[in-house]
Amino acid sequence: MGRNMNASQFKQKLVWSLIYRNECLVIQTRKGDFLIADSYDHDRYALYQDVFRNVTVCADDDSGVSRPYTFQKSFRMEDVLFYRLSNRNITALLSQLVSEYGQLLESAVQKFYKSGGERGVMVIDANASTGTYGMKADGTPRTFNDVYTELMNKQFAAYFKSPNAVLPLFKGFDYQTKGGEASKKSTSEVKDVTDLTDEIYDRVANALQIPPALLKGDIADVKELTKNLITFGINPFAKVIETENNRKLYGKQVLDGNYQMIDTSTIMHMTAAELAAASDKMISCGGWNIDEIRRKAGDAPLNTDWSREHFLTKNYSGMEALKDGKGGMDPQTGGEDTDDSGKGGEDEGSTA
Repeated sequence: MGRNMNASQFKQKLVWSLIYRNECLVIQTRKGDFLIADSYDHDRYALYQDVFRNVTVCADDDSGVSRPYTFQKSFRMEDVLFYRLSNRNITALLSQLVSEYGQLLESAVQKFYKSGGERGVMVIDANASTGTYGMKADGTPRTFNDVYTELMNKQFAAYFKSPNAVLPLFKGFDYQTKGGEASKKSTSEVKDVTDLTDEIYDRVANALQIPPALLKGDIADVKELTKNLITFGINPFAKVIETENNRKLYGKQVLDGNYQMIDTSTIMHMTAAELAAASDKMISCGGWNIDEIRRKAGDAPLNTDWSREHFLTKNYSGMEALKDGKGGMDPQTGGEDTDDSGKGGEDEGSTA
């Protein structure tokens, strides 16, 4: 990562770019720093390596002003880390989807307000337009239009919003209520708004492979929901990053066993009590060592020779170690000793 960005910020920006842009370009400077490109031109070829031009990296200063830097050189595909999440742009799909749902949600909200809003009829006498209504602050007489505009834009607005109010009217103005009470909202209008909101959450969660209940903040069955999030929402990102890193940074070393593996098993927090039974079993069969268990529990590894050793109890052993020369079981490792016929031998000194 760059000198002005720590590892956590680098990972967050990388995943953000994969989600919102469906791809992410990482370049390496001469000093060995890895930088995430904010914009670039991608020239695609069928028989040759792709080329990235006008690669720009932006840095925000303390005032929030973006200060871009554009590299003059071009980068070939073999010189960069290029991550692509899939062949479809999730952000473009979600933007169009949310825009359509936004119109439906706005209609539902308007219906909600209209269902219990105050409605009425204003009856204005024909002689009201020729009446006198006092003087303005500048000394000029108030006209009918002045009174009408103030009544509609100010006095009625305050009257409808206030729970208890009196509306003074000039002679020739008669207001008659025709609508229901403002607090009389039907259940269907409220449900329309909540259902559309839940539908938007569901669509976004399904597109990103996130359990909808987890995105909404439901606390029921969180453990299973988190497992699904790791399996379907996080592991695909980790696999894309892991594969590209091994291809570009390690190359043929992967065949020799030198490669990068992104471990997502430690994302879910597990207490020492939850790990106790599994740890004992994995140590006894040689599956994990002490340092591996400490890492999974969130503790720092000891980094000692014995903590990196793998142990195997006597309950676990290879088949060759269990067999003796005659095909029987070795008494020192357990089991009965048998003769050539496979039957258990009898003590020669025993009597009937």
